Amino acid sequence: MDTEPVVTAAPSPRPAPSAQPAATGRQRLPEPLGAGFLARPEETLAEIRETCPVARIRTPAGRPAWLVTRAEDVRAGFLDPRLSLSGGHVPDPGVRRRALDVTLVNYDPPDHTRIRRLATPALTPARMAAHRERIEEAAGELLDAADAARGQGPLELMDAFARPFAFRSLCEVFEVREEERAALYAPVALLADKTGCSARTVEESVAHIDAFVRGEMARRAAAPGDDVVSRVLAAWRQQGGATEDEVASLLAMLLLAGFDSTVQAIGMSVVALLGHHDVQDSLREEPSRIPRAVDELLRWDTPGPFSTKRVALEDVRFGDTVIPAGSGVLLSVAAANHDPRCHADPGTLDPDRSTAGRHLTFGLGPHYCPGSALARLELTVALTVILGRWQRLEPAVPLNELAWGGGYLHRRLAALPVLPHGSG
Repeated sequence: MDTEPVVTAAPSPRPAPSAQPAATGRQRLPEPLGAGFLARPEETLAEIRETCPVARIRTPAGRPAWLVTRAEDVRAGFLDPRLSLSGGHVPDPGVRRRALDVTLVNYDPPDHTRIRRLATPALTPARMAAHRERIEEAAGELLDAADAARGQGPLELMDAFARPFAFRSLCEVFEVREEERAALYAPVALLADKTGCSARTVEESVAHIDAFVRGEMARRAAAPGDDVVSRVLAAWRQQGGATEDEVASLLAMLLLAGFDSTVQAIGMSVVALLGHHDVQDSLREEPSRIPRAVDELLRWDTPGPFSTKRVALEDVRFGDTVIPAGSGVLLSVAAANHDPRCHADPGTLDPDRSTAGRHLTFGLGPHYCPGSALARLELTVALTVILGRWQRLEPAVPLNELAWGGGYLHRRLAALPVLPHGSG
């Protein structure tokens, strides 16, 4: 996992700094990914994409990296085996590890493939659709409670709805027992956002997740069900090719990655609709368009502006620029999603956009997000319930005053207070 430190965005974004090509050596590298980047990344990335599409920069942690921003190049980068997640270092399967010590983002094919394929049968769109009714019930119950608790005041959507909804959805597809959910939520939420947490607390949370996953593996081995754990174990029995520790880490990663990314995607989608009342109204009037609109909202904004950092195993050329072997490389998903060469008029939020499905928010190729079907289902359900509940939704504070945290690899909306009007 990336160890870049957390930064917090000021409410008002700063002007986007230029990123110009920089030679190796002592020349000072531009640093465009600081705190101001978190609130409005598209402004910074658009300038880089149009002036220096493959730029050498310095990250907030002081590390040099190459930033790739044009859609064609980003897509090529995802598919290029010379850009490695592991840096050429293969984790030793003989070393005992806890869940989350090593995850899929530490592997390249073929090791990545042999582990990831165990999750594929459990996470198909058809499998996820079987959980839709329970997920819809969870969304309705949570919004009922949040609406009742707010009285006539604003509703803080992240804590009142997005976080508990994403967690309950995961509990449904993992079939977590009711009596275990409260104890599981605390470590999941903490590991999603470790801001201000002590190393001891983090270690305790990892240990809790490790014990939970291994306990579920033992329970489902004895009594299989129709849940994610049971289906991963069934694939493991049939295919083999992975250690018990690797399976435990796979399940833990699915649990963790499926939480905060969905929480933030819900928040960012609602922010987009708060800033585009015409789109909000049209989707409320025709909720059948929401599933298609989800892809446009995922293109519009994403919690992860960049893919997981890669290392060039050999020289890699993008256009006229050669990235030297050994360099760190950031593929900018957010810049590609707004590249006018791929998406016409990318600054317009168009729920009927024909190219929206070409967004790269879930990645591409071998590392395409295995939980994308669940994420799409959750976003569709969440937006359908939210838009159907009220006749109008407005921000309780100006959108440019929302506080953003996390880091440049994973932006995090701290809170989203909204003012609902009228019953749907």
